[in-house]
Parts: sequence; structure tokens; C-alpha cells
Amino acid sequence: MNDALHRHILPVMKQVATNIASDQITLAAAGCAFYATLSLFPAMSTLISLYGLLFDPQTVEPQLVVLRNLLPPAAYDLICDRIHILVAQSHSSLTFNLIVSTTIAMWSASAATRSLLLAMNVAYNTPETRSFLRFQAMGMIMTLSAICGGILTLALMVALPIMLDYLPQKLALAPPPGSVELLVRMGGPALMLLFVLSGCSLLYRFGPNRQSTSWRCILPGSVAATLLWLLTSVGFSYYVSHIAGYGATYGPLGAFVATMMWFYVSAYVVLLGAELNAGLEIQMCLRDNGPQMEGWSIVRKSATKPQEARPDTAAAPSHEATQPPPGEAP
Repeated sequence: MNDALHRHILPVMKQVATNIASDQITLAAAGCAFYATLSLFPAMSTLISLYGLLFDPQTVEPQLVVLRNLLPPAAYDLICDRIHILVAQSHSSLTFNLIVSTTIAMWSASAATRSLLLAMNVAYNTPETRSFLRFQAMGMIMTLSAICGGILTLALMVALPIMLDYLPQKLALAPPPGSVELLVRMGGPALMLLFVLSGCSLLYRFGPNRQSTSWRCILPGSVAATLLWLLTSVGFSYYVSHIAGYGATYGPLGAFVATMMWFYVSAYVVLLGAELNAGLEIQMCLRDNGPQMEGWSIVRKSATKPQEARPDTAAAPSHEATQPPPGEAP
């Protein structure tokens, strides 16, 4: 155990710490948090406007209770206040808001995604050589994928408890046992974690400007980023609720600052997972030679080919050359 610790784990941790200091991921996370916060309210306006054009906008408020345990209280209150304003608008206003907010939200969200892509290149020490159009398209595709995945995840999180209460009454069935109800209630957070894990994996595999690597190479960073995101979100929520006085310090902007800080922590955790994968590849020689797994341990492959015998730069003189010419003393 100690031998594996000194040979594998400690070098990786040292490499990750060195990369974090040299790559300045705090600045990249700050840029991502800025653009993510900038896109938050237009994105909410887009969703509420679209929902209001298709359904009754008043029914969206009770369904947001599922987010109460997943977001910091300040962020949740900020979102709810904005939704109260949106649902009070007329049908024509919702149509205009849908067009404007969608444009702003897509630009801001894709800018945050492009910031992550550039940070991925820094983490893997890879220069950005993709064309402008290809880079913009990559950012837009990843942004749309994240939005669609997030909407689907939230829809399932909202639909599962409703189906649990509605189907037994509609079909005249007995109420489900408590274990099934508990499982369904826990399915919402599990779906959110699965969404974060999938998003990190796709970002680590297709984001950096390099040849796509094996899924096994990105799994450690994806799992670590997902677990750290869960822990930091819960810890930050407790910190904002019981310790930090954002309202006393920033006044009306307290909820806005708390939301931006949560985006910053989330972006930092995602970049930390990329640094972990990069450190593993450097220390375990995965980048050039490909991964080999034996059980749970990553086995280092020989990073260099066997050296071929090379002629000496100064060849030893032959036996004939060392003999003195005839008639001379040896």
C-alpha cells in the first residue's frame, strides 16, 4: 500500500498541484462564472416564455420546489423572484421575450462553454489549432447538448414525483410502499448527478484540441468532479445559509453574488477534474502509449522504445593501426 502510494498517488497529486498553480484555473473559472451568470436570467426567461406559450405559466412555480435542495438558498430565491415576474406577463410579451432572451442566453452560454474549452487546452498543454468556425460550432453544440440534457433531467425530476402521486389514483391502484416512494424521491438527485457525470465526461473527451482518448482515461476526473461538485454545492449552500452574510455585505445584490460564486465553484471543480486527468496521463504514461488497466490500478507502460546499439562516436583504433611502422621502435 505504501509502495503504491509513493509510486502512483503522490506523484499524481504533485503533478496536479503543479498544473493548478501554473495553469491559473481560478481565472478560467471566474470567466466561466461570469458568462454563466450572464446567461442565467435570459435562460430562465426563455424557458418560462416557452412554457407559458405551451402551458399555463402559473403551474411552473410549484414544480420548482424540486430545485430547493439542489441550489443554494440565495440562488433559489433569486430564480423564484424572477419567475414571479415572468409568469405575470401577457402572451404577446412572452413571445417577444422568447426571441430576445433566447439570443442573449445562447450567446452567453456558448461563451461560457468556449471558456471551458480553452481551459481544457491549457490543462492538457494543447494549443488551439481548430478553425474559428469549428471552434464556435463546437461551443454551440456542447451548449445545446447541456441545455437539452438539463431540461430533460429537470423534467424527469419533476415528473417522477407527480407520476408517483397521480398514477395510483388514476388507475385505482394501491399506494406504492414506502421503499418505492423513497426510491423515486431519491431518483431526482441521482438523475442530476448522472447528468453532471455525463456532461463532464463529454467535455473531457471532446473539449480539448487533441485526438479523442479512451473513456477510461477521462473516468477518474469525471467521477472526482461529480463528487466534488456535490460536496461543494452542499457545503456552499450551508455556508451561504448559516455563515456568510451576503445580504448584509452586498445588499440587494447578495443573491446575485451568491449565485455567481456557486457558478465559480462549479466551474473550478470541472477544471480540477481536467487537471486530474492530465496529471494521470503525464504520470502514468497514458497520453502516448494508451492506458492499460489491471483491476483498479493503472499500470505504467514503457514510455521509451528499447535503444538500438549505436556506433561509438570515436571508434577504437584497430590492432593494425596500433602497430608501429616497420623500422620504428614500438
